[in-house]
Amino acid sequence: MEPIYKYFKPAWRSFYKLIILQVLILILACVGSFIGPCKSGTNLFKWMWIFAVVVDVLIFCYIAIQRATTSLVLRDNPDKAEDQEVAFIVCHPLKPFSSDFRTSIEIGLANIMHIKVGQTMMQTVLNIGDIVVTSSGTATEEIFAPNIPNPQAVRDEIQVHARRYTMPASTPSTPTATPTAEGQQA
Repeated sequence: MEPIYKYFKPAWRSFYKLIILQVLILILACVGSFIGPCKSGTNLFKWMWIFAVVVDVLIFCYIAIQRATTSLVLRDNPDKAEDQEVAFIVCHPLKPFSSDFRTSIEIGLANIMHIKVGQTMMQTVLNIGDIVVTSSGTATEEIFAPNIPNPQAVRDEIQVHARRYTMPASTPSTPTATPTAEGQQA
């Protein structure tokens, strides 16, 4: 069987609040430039446009960096026990010299107890959701991966791979009665 390495990143559409903010900033700059020529000091409106563009570029960079540095990883390599896990990796670019710059949480596929998908109403409309993975060692959530696209399909895929490594519950063997020559059970 071939090894499987899949990376799930937050969806672009999950940053809808910041994208709406970008559009509003540009709309305000447009409205200000139309009203501006009626008043004196048109140089002010040139600076307003520059400010709006700089803020929009900074917001876009933040979205791109946040999306690029966050991932939910499914590793399923039957030949290597250390590559049979689900991992959540996130980097914090605003903390470059901190020990929290890159954090990673791994749960072995055999240790997964529950996988839950949480969605707000807006996330349901956008088909994104938060995936929560709990391991057998703890009762609290260990992995919280926000804004993953098509979360039900991702959950189902992780569950399929996790079932390969979980042992079925052993049923106690009951002795079977064997009939004797007289037709009675021994």
